[in-house]
Amino acid sequence: MFTQEQMKQYLQRIDYHGPLEPEARILSALQWAHLTHIPYENLNILAGIPLSLKPQDLFKKIMIDRQGGYCFELQGLFKELLEALGFFVTQYAARFLDEGAAIQMRRHHVLVVTIGSQRYLVDVGVRNEAPRKALHLTCGEAQSDGICQYRFDKDSFFGWVLLQKEQGKDWKPMYGFTEEVQIDDDYVMPSFYCEKHPDSGFNKYMKISIFKGASNFTIVDGVFKEYRSGRVQLQKRLTGPDELREVLKQYFGLENPPCLPPR
Repeated sequence: MFTQEQMKQYLQRIDYHGPLEPEARILSALQWAHLTHIPYENLNILAGIPLSLKPQDLFKKIMIDRQGGYCFELQGLFKELLEALGFFVTQYAARFLDEGAAIQMRRHHVLVVTIGSQRYLVDVGVRNEAPRKALHLTCGEAQSDGICQYRFDKDSFFGWVLLQKEQGKDWKPMYGFTEEVQIDDDYVMPSFYCEKHPDSGFNKYMKISIFKGASNFTIVDGVFKEYRSGRVQLQKRLTGPDELREVLKQYFGLENPPCLPPR
């Protein structure tokens, strides 16, 4: 459990100064603050720096060293904050549904928060346009985060299926999860696969993302994009390490990235 000082540092890092009662609107506000201040990134993986999912190691990396992380890191640390603030959090493991008929392994960390008699999915660990607020976990209800619509369906194999509808587009499935409760150690093996396995898509090139206003900014394999209103608004291939450093600092708040040689 975080100390009072650690909670203070966390809230300062995400520039959150609002109320802290365990309520749905506050859960959404914390999620949005996190998404707009802590980037999704895989830079330590590319640099060959071993990952640790232990809460104190995550706190040092993301809060003290002001780096980001990917879903197992970001969701793991956010869970610690929510529990320290009095939220009741349950962890699950999800399968992404972005490869058509292919059934993927469980490699996404899902958080469900119970407030009274209601449950909410909260996610700060997706590297593209994704829910910007806590979503009521109920079947068939269309919910807007101000940018996209979302709803949950149920499937006999995938369990809860989260669907997204972007502006001017059809509904598409994002990921699905069944309700086998996970403990922290259950994420060690899928995270290690993502970090080290030759078939992993996380150890080949940069995957970075952050939310700002209505936009989602990304760098994927050296291409910087701004995504807004359901389409790419800006696309630019970064030409060298100096330009990359400037973009990482200006848009993602990342200085001295470990996968780049020092100046």
